Amino acid sequence: MNINPFDLSVSDFVAQSAKWCKEFSIPEDYPYDLKVEIADRVLFDAGTDKFEQIADEAEIWIEQERTRLGEALPTFSTHADYIVRTEQWRDEFKIPKFLPYTEQVRIADEVLRTLDRAKYAGMLSTADEWSQQESANLDAAQPFDGWKEQIRRQLLQIQKGKYLMIYLPYGASNFRIEQGTLTSVDWNKGTVLLHNTVYSRDETVAIDNIQSIDESRSGSGALGSVQTADLRLVGSDWYRGNTKL
Repeated sequence: MNINPFDLSVSDFVAQSAKWCKEFSIPEDYPYDLKVEIADRVLFDAGTDKFEQIADEAEIWIEQERTRLGEALPTFSTHADYIVRTEQWRDEFKIPKFLPYTEQVRIADEVLRTLDRAKYAGMLSTADEWSQQESANLDAAQPFDGWKEQIRRQLLQIQKGKYLMIYLPYGASNFRIEQGTLTSVDWNKGTVLLHNTVYSRDETVAIDNIQSIDESRSGSGALGSVQTADLRLVGSDWYRGNTKL
């Protein structure tokens, strides 16, 4: 099970807590991803007070897990990251684009251990300059400050053409949604370009304004079709659509 420490959430905490799994009737022998999905649903239905109680407990756990898991992963400014972020080298070393970002970095790290250093001296020199610059950037802005780094990492894993619903702040406590297929991400300008399939036009979204990204939709509209049937609890049993899990 490959868990990205940058993407841990309150739902992850619930899925790994025997106490909360029992309270929300989440079977402990379910696959981890399914437990997280169910936790996401029950937290949404639990109400603000209950969510805040669980979130307070989760905050400490998340920081501990980020530290523990982060020690086992390459840091963001390594040569392996350079390979993953450079299409030429990612293709040469046959690192699949569809894998989560941290898994791509892990594979690149393994590739580096088998390289002929003389053959790839130029690439490694360039990678070293890149990683030094990235390290300087990270020193200026720590990766766990707010949501920005988590959103950035999520965007790194999303393939072009994926249908997205992006939630943006609207007023004091509301949100508006920009949606469409992902056209491109401009890291220099800090923007995401979506193609709205309803109005056949492009929409530009500032990355720093994004509160969350929903990748589960397969069609337009906040109530549009989803890729899998909704989860629901009937008595003590979980169903996906009409199928008992």
